[in-house]
Amino acid sequence: MKPIHTEEVQRILILLQLDAQRLMERIKKREKEYLHRFNISRTRSHFKDIFANRYEEISISTLKNISEEVIISADNFYTQADNLHWYFKQTEDMGVAAEDYCAKTICDIQAAYNTLTAFLRAEITGETE
Repeated sequence: MKPIHTEEVQRILILLQLDAQRLMERIKKREKEYLHRFNISRTRSHFKDIFANRYEEISISTLKNISEEVIISADNFYTQADNLHWYFKQTEDMGVAAEDYCAKTICDIQAAYNTLTAFLRAEITGETE
């Protein structure tokens, strides 16, 4: 099957896919650890490592050749993740309140991630489900 995009655009799409995947994995798989550290020591320094991503470094000129659906869904996913990061940087919530907010927000981030990956898959392969 012939790619529907230039090699450069294909690489950008794949990098977006990998970046989103790694961010989602860190948010979900390290949840207990970062919540424990936050609740015990009230430190926030570890969150920059959890929420680090490459999307923040992508220029508009790089994104201009990508479909609107991918741009919008990527923006939604990364904004939702950033909102959770901001919450942890600013909140005074403790224990269960922070855990409940985090669990609810992770569900929202997961939904945004699922949408993004569906659009990325369609763009990369040229196929829809």
